[in-house]
Amino acid sequence: MLKKGLNTAKIESLSLASTSEKRLLEYLGSSISQSKKVFVTTPNPEFLVFAKENPWFRKVLGKADIALPDGIGLIWAGRFLGRPIKERLSGTDLMAKLCQVAAQKKWSVYLIGGQLGIAEKTLLVLKKRYPGLKGLAESGHELELVRGRWSKDSRKRIEEMIKKINSQKPDLLFVAFGMGKQEKFITDNWRQLKVKLAIGVGGAFDYLSGEIPRAPRWMRNLGLEWLFRLFRQPWRWKRQLRLIKFVWLIFKERLSKA
Repeated sequence: MLKKGLNTAKIESLSLASTSEKRLLEYLGSSISQSKKVFVTTPNPEFLVFAKENPWFRKVLGKADIALPDGIGLIWAGRFLGRPIKERLSGTDLMAKLCQVAAQKKWSVYLIGGQLGIAEKTLLVLKKRYPGLKGLAESGHELELVRGRWSKDSRKRIEEMIKKINSQKPDLLFVAFGMGKQEKFITDNWRQLKVKLAIGVGGAFDYLSGEIPRAPRWMRNLGLEWLFRLFRQPWRWKRQLRLIKFVWLIFKERLSKA
């Protein structure tokens, strides 16, 4: 359920934050300062299609305190359905801004997930960009999740990860296991996690570390970041097929309300 204090727009039964980045940062900063735990997700159209196909994921997304519209397709859908969303809120950009605030307020961060060495590289980049930033990073974990259930080996690894995270008691936890796994990791361990904010950030480590170039700002402003990614990573074309399913879902939702 979305936290009170932020405007929302509902798309495919998911309440998305309809606010500015400035207002969001103020809200999160206030929550963290008051030690109120906040779970943030960063859905894009692919998330909504996956949630439609997998009830377990829909349930997981529903547990988030704040769901950010991280995809131009969601902005389009909001307008088409008559439920406008103020602006796209990128998980990658939010992570960078939160680390900037963390450096200023002496909050600690913990980065977990991504390919071997990338989380550590990301933290080094962020520490250089934001002097005073404190934190740890841990990468290289391979977790197996099938139909919403962890494998036995993954459960053991997760227990070890939670113990390690809690031993540091970070204020902010950034999880990059990819769609589904990162959100499931957080919700399954929410009560045990000794953090003030946890957010699934997908490929943010790759972009912030410089491992994968981001689209030029003009392309991001025009909502063409997906095209840049497809050009750089042509193997993603199968994932883009979900966009077609997303458009169909939105058309069906509009017709059902007609």
